[in-house]
Amino acid sequence: MTTLGIIKADDVDVELRSRFGDTHGMFQRLFEAAGTDQLTLRSYDAREYLYPENLDECDGYLITGSRYCAFSETPWIQRLIDFVQILDCERKKLIGICFGHQCIALALGGSVVNAPQGWGMGVHEYQLLLPGVLSEVTTPTIRLRCSHEDQVEHLPTRAKRLVTSEFCENAGMVVEDHFVSFQAHPEFCEDFTRYLILNREQDLGPNFETALASLDNEVDSNSVARSLVRFLLERS
Repeated sequence: MTTLGIIKADDVDVELRSRFGDTHGMFQRLFEAAGTDQLTLRSYDAREYLYPENLDECDGYLITGSRYCAFSETPWIQRLIDFVQILDCERKKLIGICFGHQCIALALGGSVVNAPQGWGMGVHEYQLLLPGVLSEVTTPTIRLRCSHEDQVEHLPTRAKRLVTSEFCENAGMVVEDHFVSFQAHPEFCEDFTRYLILNREQDLGPNFETALASLDNEVDSNSVARSLVRFLLERS
């Protein structure tokens, strides 16, 4: 059994958890729905400076999304970026999701900005540039649900672009054979994404209806999740 440490950079608001579950539960459902039974999940809360006492407590780690800005000078976020650098030095497996993707970019010398095109929400389609990395994906494009206002402007020099779209050029990356990250949210269910869109109607403006309509599209969360499990199981 492989243990994946979930480094929580946020959580679902308490009053919504009866409907959607918490962040840990979302990732639990993601991997279970993908038909993978090789993972045990363990959570740590970065906002409370809670980290493993020893990196070998887990076989790999995953940094979640967050409502906070990765490029802020908030102390707990700076500590999280330090943790990414430690994982990099130790060549420990790490998955970054949305905010986590951005933290990895910053930790390794890339840049993150508030996207001038505004919020990206709903189901977005991405071109897959390095198909071998997502070993369970058999199509040249993938669709995933997303919700983000910030995005990676410049990749770190050691990173390779994994997926891209017209809306978000650096929507995914890999760093050698131990880091992989996405701007999108494979763990989001349709209902939770709809809830987020409905609460961002004013921010989305004319893109509101397009974002809602995009939820009718099928997503590739299961094949991406299976690919991430294979990534974790492969030796660096």
